[in-house]
This record gives sequence, C-alpha cells and structure tokens, in this order.
Amino acid sequence: MAKKLSKALRGKRRWFGVAVSPTKLTRNDLQDSLNKLQEKLLCEKKLRLMDFFNSGSEVAKLAHTNLGETLPNSNLNGDEGFAIIEVPHEVSNEFRNLLDNSDGYAEYSMLSVSMSGKIRLIRQRLNLPKPKRKSR
Repeated sequence: MAKKLSKALRGKRRWFGVAVSPTKLTRNDLQDSLNKLQEKLLCEKKLRLMDFFNSGSEVAKLAHTNLGETLPNSNLNGDEGFAIIEVPHEVSNEFRNLLDNSDGYAEYSMLSVSMSGKIRLIRQRLNLPKPKRKSR
C-alpha cells in the first residue's frame, strides 16, 4: 500500500466564490465556460466546479439579500447565480485577474467575488449552504 502524502506534499488550491450570469442555468453550461477558461490558463490540472446555484434558485436569492453585509463592495445587481470553484494554486492569480473585471464577465459569464484557501470561508462569505452528501 502506498504511503500517504504529507500535507506539505499535497497539491495546493484556492477556492473562488464567483457570481454567475443568469444565462448560465445548468452545471453543464458553467462547466463549458470553465473549460474555455482552463484552455486560456494553460493549466494541466482541472478547474473543479464544486457548488452551483443558478440565478433562479432560492439559495441564490437568499445569498443576495445578505451579501451587502458581508461583501459591501461587490458590483452585483441581484440576479446572478453563485458557484464555488477549486483552482490550482499555480494559476490562481491569473484566474482572478481574468474574472476580476467586466471583460471577464462578458467573456466567461463569471465575476470573482471572493477567494480563500478554505471552502468553508467562501460558503460563509457568500451565505451558501453546505450541500448534503449523496449516499452511495
């Protein structure tokens, strides 16, 4: 049996909370945008979509009501959905630069709202619930 990698040797990652355009209604729509973004970043490791709440969901509406308190400087108009994306540490700065402005929103339909090394903190900042685990 292979020896378990120590924490220092495991791959580093950053979690991004992004606002998603109302035109992206399904996970597959958003995954297509992520694949296009991954090609631009020239990243070997995959960008991984963890949580997705489209603009019509109750969770996204509830997140917008409380978002002004946790992120007062956000430029959101209230009809976006939300997603959490796992990004390899090596390309996290490039990822953020691409999604930090209106050009990135126009091209990839996503806007970076928050970034952290812990997914729990992203969920907390965006007021998103932890999804229930599916039993096998």
